[in-house]
Amino acid sequence: MNKFERRNAGILVSVVLAAAVLLAVLYVKNQIPVEKVPETQPSSLEDWTLEDSALNGVPLEEDKGIYEQNNNIYDVYISVFPTKDSDGNMLDFSAFDKHTSRDHTYNPTLNCNIQILNEGETLDPLMSLDQKNATIRVRGNSSRGDKYKSYKVKLDEEAETFFGQSNLNINKHSEDITKIATKLETDLLTQIPDILSYRTYFMRVWIRDTSVPQDQQEFKYYGLFTQIEQPNKTYLELRGLSSNGSMYKARDFSFALSDVLKDVDDPGYDEEAFETVLAIREAEDHEKLLEMLQAVNDETTDFEEVFYTYFNEENYLTWLAFNLLMGNNDIINHNFIIYNPDNSQTWYFVPWDFDGTLRFGEYESSLMKLPVSLRGVQKLNQSVLHRRYLRLDGSIEKIEQKMQELLQNYITRDRVTELVNSYKPILEKTLPLAPDIELLDMTPSEMPAYLDSLYDGILSNYEMFEQSMQYPTPMYVAKPVRNAAGGVDFAWETSYSYQGRPVTYNLQVFTDYNMQNMIFEATDLVQTTFTKEDGLEPGTYYLKVTAVDSEGHEQLSMERFETMLTDIKGYNVNGLLEFVIE
Repeated sequence: MNKFERRNAGILVSVVLAAAVLLAVLYVKNQIPVEKVPETQPSSLEDWTLEDSALNGVPLEEDKGIYEQNNNIYDVYISVFPTKDSDGNMLDFSAFDKHTSRDHTYNPTLNCNIQILNEGETLDPLMSLDQKNATIRVRGNSSRGDKYKSYKVKLDEEAETFFGQSNLNINKHSEDITKIATKLETDLLTQIPDILSYRTYFMRVWIRDTSVPQDQQEFKYYGLFTQIEQPNKTYLELRGLSSNGSMYKARDFSFALSDVLKDVDDPGYDEEAFETVLAIREAEDHEKLLEMLQAVNDETTDFEEVFYTYFNEENYLTWLAFNLLMGNNDIINHNFIIYNPDNSQTWYFVPWDFDGTLRFGEYESSLMKLPVSLRGVQKLNQSVLHRRYLRLDGSIEKIEQKMQELLQNYITRDRVTELVNSYKPILEKTLPLAPDIELLDMTPSEMPAYLDSLYDGILSNYEMFEQSMQYPTPMYVAKPVRNAAGGVDFAWETSYSYQGRPVTYNLQVFTDYNMQNMIFEATDLVQTTFTKEDGLEPGTYYLKVTAVDSEGHEQLSMERFETMLTDIKGYNVNGLLEFVIE
């Protein structure tokens, strides 16, 4: 082979090699990725344990494709029939007037007929409205005693469902100043990862009381309501989640241990007592719940390890940040749901009840008017879980980052404005009319400006979070007691500065809850105990203990003195503890 031939042969080899390399690259790039089987797995099914479950700690992912923007109005006609209760007493629609706020012991269920039509459609005159196809009862907590109530309607099996739902939560939102908080916030949540939302619908409701004489029966207009999806097995399955698990709604639950929270096989188990703390939505037993609570309350363990064992941080931060931005001050011990799938140790937070949110300025709830030091995350120190999480290194920064992420990507001014504007036609058709007009906290003409300011209110909640973090944490104060030597012993929990600043304590004792007559004071205390050696005379006193950091930020304790001045007006003093010396 001559020189020319050798050169051509070399070129040919180079071309072939280059082509081979190119083909290899294209092969790798176009190869469909295959997920590897995890290497860590039990050697047999018998060796599998819950602690080693592949489901532990996984993100909470729902099928967001189930949601569609629905701003239609549905006209709902409900005929309520006299119905016998479990004791054989005949009850009619007037029985619902006997409900009392926050009292779940009285909750009669009546038979009814419900017809759900598109806006403007009329009832078919040939349709029988006197045939039962559902049951109805009053729902809610603080709103149970309101004149215009919210209702739970359960459709019979043979009745046509409403968007696949047979359990309807038809909410009057009497405590919602905007009348759109539930719709707005659930629509925002439909686009936010790591958290669940709900399908919600506007309804206009008419109710007919069939217990009155036939010639007096009519469908009475009850105004605008919002229907929100029922969190149950069907709700979970629709979202591609495991329905074989546990789901509880918090009623008076701060993740503390409780004598009434027992497992079903415990001789002292009382379901009714259990549900005063946690309403059971789905659960065959409570073993995993109790195990989680024991771990959360065990001060001898590493809480960071406990938290990551039983909770998913992205879900927790998203739930927390969303509620803080919406100004939901009512999530300390209720108005949320916890969900635990089968074959997993992980518990997830699911939002619930949005009526008390989006209150700003003069329309802020009088019960929630707290000083800056107790706002934002600070109020959540009343919960065992939140208090311990907030003390983990970097936790405050993570919450702030999650709030920023939501504001930048999901709760934007454009998105909020778009949604609010889409609801305004519904409000224009309903709010100026009775009975809705009598339930407004402002005139109908003032409502548009308030709705247009909602995003600025959301931003103010973010700013309030930043301000409140400058203060030490609030602490619980023990009831003072007389000791054997005749002195009075005072004690309180340790306060904590998120900035790592030194904290001291001030103690004041008054004879009146207006704090006009102070009889004793001790300042710049380093310890969390103090003894007044000369004691106190027998009587009623009021104690104020505050924590002060090195930059002068003063924090109140978590005590709250409440008294009723009249039948309708209360007097509340934050950071004040009433005590008696015998």
